[in-house]
Amino acid sequence: MVLNMQPYKATLDISSIAPLFTAFTPTYNRAHTINRVFNSLCAQTLRDFEWLVVDDGSTDNTAELIGTWTKIADFPIRYFKQEHSGKHVARNLAVREARGRFFALIDSDDALMPNALERISIIWDGIPAEKKSLFCGVVGLCKNQRDELIGDLFPSSPFDSKLADRKYVHRIRGEKWGSSLTEIERTFLFPEISGTQFVPEAFVHLQLEKHYQNRAVNEVFRIYYVDDGDTGATLTNRKSLGDNAPGRLCYYVYLLNNQMEYFFQCPPPFLRAAVMLPIVAWFSGQSFWSALKSLQNPLAKTLVLLALPLALVLYASDKMTVNVKSKATNVANSEAARLQ
Repeated sequence: MVLNMQPYKATLDISSIAPLFTAFTPTYNRAHTINRVFNSLCAQTLRDFEWLVVDDGSTDNTAELIGTWTKIADFPIRYFKQEHSGKHVARNLAVREARGRFFALIDSDDALMPNALERISIIWDGIPAEKKSLFCGVVGLCKNQRDELIGDLFPSSPFDSKLADRKYVHRIRGEKWGSSLTEIERTFLFPEISGTQFVPEAFVHLQLEKHYQNRAVNEVFRIYYVDDGDTGATLTNRKSLGDNAPGRLCYYVYLLNNQMEYFFQCPPPFLRAAVMLPIVAWFSGQSFWSALKSLQNPLAKTLVLLALPLALVLYASDKMTVNVKSKATNVANSEAARLQ
């Protein structure tokens, strides 16, 4: 077991034999669910992988669990612990440290199908050698713990495509999962911004797949747990529009500057970004004009200006709701303290 308290100091041993896959799991206080990942890795039909766990400052018994599993697993397990900084920072550390040819992120409350890694390897090998330089990896489908498919099928299988085309042209919805070449993943890191523990994953994925295609297939690779009490709170359950605002601001600026060619094919994501850009800027302590100046695309600037009245209403409403909830919580806490 490797324990590294310095997230940016590489411990890569280039003399070691590199595995085919690095399975990476970021985790924060998920000792009660991370066994799903471990058990599914133990069941993999392809055994040429390492498991790299980045603990994002957990205060539960995650470290003890990983230590126990390290002694009994028949695959390498490497464990790193960082200060609580967010999944995006953990991913940056992991992709720097990964020894595998392919990099596969598995969340700490999910699991893989037993043949997931083997099928990805076989599908990758099926891409013609003269075309491989155009591809970054393989992506497939997800199902939930009740064996129900999540989201849409791809139009064909295989379906060679870029993420933006799948999202905005073909409008393929729902969770998807796959693996990409580590050397390509390393060239696209998340910004590590103070004041946030979250940057949308699409910030990196859209950039990566602007240059490369994925081979998408209608095969289930991942089990994605939904409506699951064990998992606990997630970032999708925001308490305020201002939650993790700096990270979301970074994403909206990228989207509006670099993906506007898709606006007329799929307006909703860009309209949402235009409304949210001023809101997350204000919550980040930036002025509206500062946020507007960060946009180079004329159409994006126009959308943001047109959306400003709605953004003001939503911002004011959210601030009022948060203040009311905060006062109610304070009153409840004071009453509970008085009755003790």
